[in-house]
Amino acid sequence: MDWNEIIGHQENIQQLRTLLAAGRMPHALLFTGPDGIGKMLVAKTLAAAALCQEADSTPCGQCSSCRSLASDNHPDFSVVRTEGPAIKIEQIRQLQSELAFAPYLGDRRVCIIEDAERMTAQAANSLLKTLEEPQGSILFILTAASRQILLETIVSRCLTVAFQPLLQASLTEALRAKGIAAEQAEVAARLSGGKMGKALLLLADGGLDKRNQAADLATGLPHSDMQFIWNTAALFDKAERREFLSLLDFLTLILRDMLMIVSRQDRRLLYNIDLEERLTMEAQNWSEPALIKALGEVTTCRQALQANANPRLTGEALLIKLRDLAGGG
Repeated sequence: MDWNEIIGHQENIQQLRTLLAAGRMPHALLFTGPDGIGKMLVAKTLAAAALCQEADSTPCGQCSSCRSLASDNHPDFSVVRTEGPAIKIEQIRQLQSELAFAPYLGDRRVCIIEDAERMTAQAANSLLKTLEEPQGSILFILTAASRQILLETIVSRCLTVAFQPLLQASLTEALRAKGIAAEQAEVAARLSGGKMGKALLLLADGGLDKRNQAADLATGLPHSDMQFIWNTAALFDKAERREFLSLLDFLTLILRDMLMIVSRQDRRLLYNIDLEERLTMEAQNWSEPALIKALGEVTTCRQALQANANPRLTGEALLIKLRDLAGGG
């Protein structure tokens, strides 16, 4: 792991390296920002640097600690992740048992708690006790989408480091440096919202399947019959809720792009630039007011799903409303 391999987040990285080199690293950090933005990559690189036996703020890659970490076999490094939908109290108790022992290779331990906002209330309260009374030299790194969804008592015991999306141009350039073709890199950069991790997922095989499905819905509904709606809603019923939500995210971008086209806005502002010709043709089936209403319907559907509404019934209602709007409603 090397700081130089990380794209963006330079201010955050410099802050962390300075604290580490000066011996002023707090015992707990909280990295906040959306999924795929690079929090875990920075956290793992910081862990490698903190455990390195040779360097003071960057992992050397050669010492026994760096080699152990690279092979996922470091006795002083732990990662706690969700088991199912949550991080459970049993996982925190197991971690506490491990942390009771002195470090094996160096003079400190490092523990990353990924998606810390998914801790159960019992797990969060148990971790809080450890943060309040840390034993020995332990560095905790918590990652979360937002500090607002964590216990304030936990947040108050951490130094918060907020991660922001990369500039589109910077992300496009970084993807092209990885050998990605220009248009593919730009599409991924736009759709990912400035998140390198998400951009790479979009570029993987099948990464744009959900986006393409959303495009098929938006462009196919004006020409569809009710059987198309029933069949599509049946697919929603079989999909995981997060997959349905992902589809709605892409559908929002597709409808938004068509709205930009219909209202004659700058085409450089489109997200789905690789679908511009197709969306321009299909946008003729939509009016500007209808697209604005359609975007509102997608938002309402998303809110209902997040409130645990039935996916099939919610999907059917959305598709029927969108079909009516596309028909001039």
